[in-house]
Amino acid sequence: MKKVNRVLLTNDDGIDAPGLELLAKAAQEIAEEVWIVAPAQDKSGVANSLSMREPVRVINKGPRRFAVYGTPADCVAYAVHQAMLDSPPDLVLSGVNNGSNLGFETLLSGTVGAAMTGMLSGIPSIALSQNRDPDQPVNWDSATRYLVPTLQHLLQASWDRQVCLNVNFPDMAADRVKGIRVTKQGMGNVDGMMVIATPDPHGEDYFWIRVQHGGLERPENSELKLNDEGYISVTPLTFERTEMKEYQRLGGLYGQDF
Repeated sequence: MKKVNRVLLTNDDGIDAPGLELLAKAAQEIAEEVWIVAPAQDKSGVANSLSMREPVRVINKGPRRFAVYGTPADCVAYAVHQAMLDSPPDLVLSGVNNGSNLGFETLLSGTVGAAMTGMLSGIPSIALSQNRDPDQPVNWDSATRYLVPTLQHLLQASWDRQVCLNVNFPDMAADRVKGIRVTKQGMGNVDGMMVIATPDPHGEDYFWIRVQHGGLERPENSELKLNDEGYISVTPLTFERTEMKEYQRLGGLYGQDF
């Protein structure tokens, strides 16, 4: 397979995260030139937010490597419109995230948000995540084994520029992985949120905001269902989030024709 010319890597776990190091090694096999522009600190859960009301500071960490005091979307924006302006990337890869981005999680994910920002810039973009048991150390085995072949398959297939791809590696030993399946987003296993109060040394409360997981429906071809069954899930995502049945039903109440 012919290598792409330039690839931009980012994530939401931070520039020193092990998943980004794993991605950087894989990128050497599919690209002639690898750039890393990633958050200086963990920015999980910020979706595709941009720092609109505050400056973004950037630290040069070496050749083609930058740490950004901002969001993953800021990283892609800075890379495409500043650091790589003279020759933009041919591909944006975001991850490999420490944990899944399945279903509703994709709406919160900075990993997916970075890929969305690459898509907005007209660049083929892929978000990559390693599913895990939140109560256990992350097992990178399936991502380590299948990251390069998965990227090679996807790059040969190509996809619409108004779409980015969301890839999740299953939480299991690599020899148990069954293959790749194209999937639908679905709801996943998030069924709410919780806010946990914790007192500080002065007796004042501060708060941890967390998503709540539960047993939700797993429709056929949903990414959560197939990922749990041992497949690498690949979901095409876009900005369009209109629910068409409700669009038509509500529009009918106001006499709109469709």
